[in-house]
Amino acid sequence: MSQENRTPTEDYPTSQPSSLAWIGAIVRVVVVLAAVAAAAYSSWYWLTHKPKAHRKPPEAEATLVEVQRVERTRQPVVIRAMGVVIPARSIELSAQVGGEVISVSDKLAPGGRFAAGDVVCQVDPTDYELAVLRSEADLARVQADLKMEMGEQSVAQSEYELFGREIAAGSRDLLLRKPQLAKAKSAVAAAEASLAQARLNLSRTRVVAPFEAMVQSHRIDLGSHAAKGASLVSLVGVEEYWIEVLVPLNKLRWIDTPRSADETGSVVRVYHAGAWGDGVHRDGVTTRLMADLEPEGLLARVLVTVSDPLDLASDAGASRPLLLGAYVEVEIEGHALENVIRVPRTSLRDGDSVWVMTDENVLDVRKVQVLFSDKDYVYVDDGLAAGDQLVTSDLAGAVGRMALRTADSPGVGDGKLAAEGRSAQRPESARQGDKK
Repeated sequence: MSQENRTPTEDYPTSQPSSLAWIGAIVRVVVVLAAVAAAAYSSWYWLTHKPKAHRKPPEAEATLVEVQRVERTRQPVVIRAMGVVIPARSIELSAQVGGEVISVSDKLAPGGRFAAGDVVCQVDPTDYELAVLRSEADLARVQADLKMEMGEQSVAQSEYELFGREIAAGSRDLLLRKPQLAKAKSAVAAAEASLAQARLNLSRTRVVAPFEAMVQSHRIDLGSHAAKGASLVSLVGVEEYWIEVLVPLNKLRWIDTPRSADETGSVVRVYHAGAWGDGVHRDGVTTRLMADLEPEGLLARVLVTVSDPLDLASDAGASRPLLLGAYVEVEIEGHALENVIRVPRTSLRDGDSVWVMTDENVLDVRKVQVLFSDKDYVYVDDGLAAGDQLVTSDLAGAVGRMALRTADSPGVGDGKLAAEGRSAQRPESARQGDKK
């Protein structure tokens, strides 16, 4: 082919491939820049538009509690107190006549027991027996004198009648020997009194127990000299003991104390766990209210009588003796309370309030009037009604109208009231945050 016949395209190559390469490069650059710009914008957006947590209004939540439905009942009163055992009768046996002690009873020792009339000791009676003999002789002599005088009286009467004359009254008495007769009679009376005294002194040489008693202490022994009036033996009666019980003044009105022999006192149970074991008791009865208070002036003193305190009627193995000076616990059965509500002591708040779960399932703080209280319960006659649901659980930060629920009824009742109760419990700063 000749040169003249070549077309222009065959002689000079075109630049189309080079243009396409530049276009592709530009596109890639644009895409990269767009991606960088998008990332930068996204970063800027999230940095300048941080997410905010929006406070959600609190949902009403009810506090789980335990409740006890209360009823009005007749409730017996039991007053628990402490007391000290003291003797109901005690005596110091003294020597009524002096002399040497020639015999003492084998029972004369601390803890020994005497029946009424038992001889405790014997003073030498020799001098007193001789005194009785002398008094008997004196009486016989004056009685003989009286008989002789009465004979003289008869003779004088006969002579007076023989004269048959009126004589002045004073002279007539002398004539009839009336003064001599009166003197003889008085001598006989004096001799009889002297003999009675001698016999009494002789009987007093035997020192006897005046009632059934136990020896606390003695100050004589065989061969010792008993001076007249000297204390010989200390005895306490064992037919009954007293327990001096200290009772709060506000509980006296529930206790019966007899005012006459026809009345009976309140029944009492006496416990002495250290000696008898837990739950074992003896029976007693209130008998007297002492006239004065205990030294601090806060407690009254009531006497409780326990019969057969040494429990002599029981077998030796089952005996529960009550010992003098023992510190014992007593339960006094007082008057019954009518139409009252019994509340566990742990459910009494601030001394005069209780918590009640209303029918709307919210808390109601009630003031109550406590009529009586013991170790475990208080008895209320005003402030609660039969059928009320008493809240027995402890609640931290309890306020009125707070929402409550029980295991049987988990609902919170009226939503508005529950929310009000919940809001009342939250701090002021939290409620202000909700408003923001």
